[in-house]
Amino acid sequence: MAEHYDVFLSYAHADAARVRPLVEALEAKGLEVWFDDRDIADFEGITRSIEQGLARSKALLAYYSHTYPGRRPCQWELTAAFLAAERDGDPRRRLLVINPESHAEHIEPVELRDARFRQAPDDLSALGVLAESVRDHVGALGGPLGELRPLAPAPTFGQQLVGSTRFVGRLSELWRVHSALQAGEVGLITGARQAPVAQLRGLGGVGKSLLAEEYALRFGAAYPGGVFWLRAFGNDDAKADLGPEGRAAERDRQLRDFAAALGVAVEDQDPAAIEVALARAIERQGKPCLWVVDDVPSGLDGEELRRFFAPHRLAKTLLTTRSREYGALAAEVDLGLLPPDDAYELLTSQRTPLGDAEAAAATGLVEDLGRHAQALDVAGAALGVQAGLQSFADFRAALSDPTEDELELARDLADALPNGHEPSIAATLARSVERLEEEARDFLRLASLLAVAPVPARLVADVFAAVDALKKRPARKRAALALHQAESLSLAERADAEGARQVHTLVSRTVRFTEDQPKRREALRQAAVELLTAQLGAVFDIREHVALRHAVAHARALVQTVDEEAEAQLLGLVTRYDYERGEYRSAELSAAGCGRPCGACSARSTATR
Repeated sequence: MAEHYDVFLSYAHADAARVRPLVEALEAKGLEVWFDDRDIADFEGITRSIEQGLARSKALLAYYSHTYPGRRPCQWELTAAFLAAERDGDPRRRLLVINPESHAEHIEPVELRDARFRQAPDDLSALGVLAESVRDHVGALGGPLGELRPLAPAPTFGQQLVGSTRFVGRLSELWRVHSALQAGEVGLITGARQAPVAQLRGLGGVGKSLLAEEYALRFGAAYPGGVFWLRAFGNDDAKADLGPEGRAAERDRQLRDFAAALGVAVEDQDPAAIEVALARAIERQGKPCLWVVDDVPSGLDGEELRRFFAPHRLAKTLLTTRSREYGALAAEVDLGLLPPDDAYELLTSQRTPLGDAEAAAATGLVEDLGRHAQALDVAGAALGVQAGLQSFADFRAALSDPTEDELELARDLADALPNGHEPSIAATLARSVERLEEEARDFLRLASLLAVAPVPARLVADVFAAVDALKKRPARKRAALALHQAESLSLAERADAEGARQVHTLVSRTVRFTEDQPKRREALRQAAVELLTAQLGAVFDIREHVALRHAVAHARALVQTVDEEAEAQLLGLVTRYDYERGEYRSAELSAAGCGRPCGACSARSTATR
């Protein structure tokens, strides 16, 4: 191994054939290149050999193909170089990107998408020009990366960080967390009271805790003082019902353990004294730390929440929470649904679909599960266990059975999820639903009856008015409270500027399978049928059909079975809508589903000719 290198070449093994001519061109220009041509296991991380090569190199040169961001070792290398280079000022001076793709949207972090990256040449003759450019840039740099920041992983307190081989995607969110926590670096120098605070926010089970852990692993070199993992028990099934005093006691217990691990004498010390001593221990180390507060509950006031923040400004605080109440106190990184490709990868990580039909079923299953990370992980584990017993198509069919919850069956068959996370989808989300007041539960009951489409706030208010014989003003007030409560726990999210809310399909599924007031649910359904019948029946101009698309979707969901005259009338209006839009096959199927003669079905006979 050479004593020093000019560039460390980071690339996905699948691109090896395209990379080797680049290595030869760089070496022909007199550059020392660190290049490892063996395939590294996805979860191997940075080996000792790679760490030494990177530490001895002036710059990292990333061959950033579409494959590159999906390879964990590549991201380990890129992140380590970025963190090491931050001490030198602008990390982009030591991170060079060669992009073989026609666009740059796949490159993360976004700071690397500027003019510093080079497009990969189309022919070998242009490689020499590119190599000269790299040589000139590297020649102006000082010592190697290892002189700027140690690459050793950070010590951990409170939870052993192991990550998951099934972690997929989320690259943009990881870098956004890092940017949020690094904001205000000047404040640390000027003596600002509090280091930056960021929060990972999202629906239960979308992977907030797992992403926080992945961030702590990948970016650990930025926190040589250690990673402190503090649990707030917001939705933990064993301790979620802790009151303020119980939660404070759990916090104090964990701080005591942190202090003891740092060599602080904690015997006979009260919690306040231990916290002060812990802060002094962090200050004596003089190294940046990461302070993770996992599963922050809703309903904390500002003072209660701040008590969970790191006790010293050298430690930066990262919260995970389902609540949307804390935007004023912490920079927000919303964790939404997985992109389709990443969702498919997670579902099929333990079993590969065989043939086009199975691949199509897997794709459909991804959408059926709403690209929800935990649901996909549970289903993928169950499919892996049931290889040879149940196909992707069979599993998808069972999932649609309204009398059983296939995800709960998956929970029983599958191995435990990474790091002990609760594998039951219904239980995970039900704990949030249980914390809602009755008006918010009514909203979710209503949403569980409707389609997976935005639910207009006005429809919610009108249903409330009809069900409880309320006047317009109190009905709107009740609807506003319901929407706010559901949104505050990430059980719904705002879908448009007019206030419609989107409820995830798994939330609706959970509400259906845990319903304890069937009469109330039926009253909401009947009110929705009547209101949508009136809304669709009042429209006769086809030019207004675009504005009805969500109403029609909800109506279609309500009349999947027709047992009463009101449902038949609504189904007839859906049939008319389809027919007038030229969707004759859909109109024919709708008409066939209605077994009752009804004036509103006048389009039926025409549509089925």
